[in-house]
Amino acid sequence: MNASLPAGERVASMQVSLDKLFEFSPGFTGCVVIELDNTNGFVLVDGGRPVAAAYAAGNLRLSGRPAYDTILNKESLTCVLNKYTGDELDEAKILVQESFGFDIDESSGDQEEEGSSDDVLSPQTLENVLKQPGVKAVSVFFEGFALQSAGDADFEQVAALSEDFVRAANQITADLDMETATQLILETPQGKMIISPVGDLFICVVAENDSQLGLIRLAIQTIKHDLGEA
Repeated sequence: MNASLPAGERVASMQVSLDKLFEFSPGFTGCVVIELDNTNGFVLVDGGRPVAAAYAAGNLRLSGRPAYDTILNKESLTCVLNKYTGDELDEAKILVQESFGFDIDESSGDQEEEGSSDDVLSPQTLENVLKQPGVKAVSVFFEGFALQSAGDADFEQVAALSEDFVRAANQITADLDMETATQLILETPQGKMIISPVGDLFICVVAENDSQLGLIRLAIQTIKHDLGEA
């Protein structure tokens, strides 16, 4: 993923979270190469300010703000610091902006432009799911981080709690020598939550307690179709 970027000068390799890394090296300029199990990625840094990022895990490919936020959300990473000169940084920025389009738009905050290249789903797919009777919100998340969401919910909390729910369910199925769960349903008098895996991602739909599960399952199939799995 980062093979075309300048090699720079390798100055350090450490096991650390990205926010701690920035605390240790507040004025760092160069490329932070991320390595962890079957994941890889990079964060391009200019004087301690992240300007571009990419992240890959299995079939998942993220760039820009979603990639940076996913990396930032990791508690521990194997980080290799490649220091850049001014010329190397300029070369890297050109490669990133013109070839990859992995820019981090600092002015956009947490909001993504509708239909941006970083969207996991088409905006129309999200709208179609929200139109289903009783559906309050829908989110696509990865390792506790909401990649794309729509509707009325605290999506950071939904993604984090959904990740805990998935891990607990997988532990139960493993203890029972069962295969990985294909769908999780949580029902309460106040509402329902349905979680379904699709590739390396998870879909979470939050709905009213009187909503029809059959229609929600169809909506989830629509999302899977948009992601190319069904």
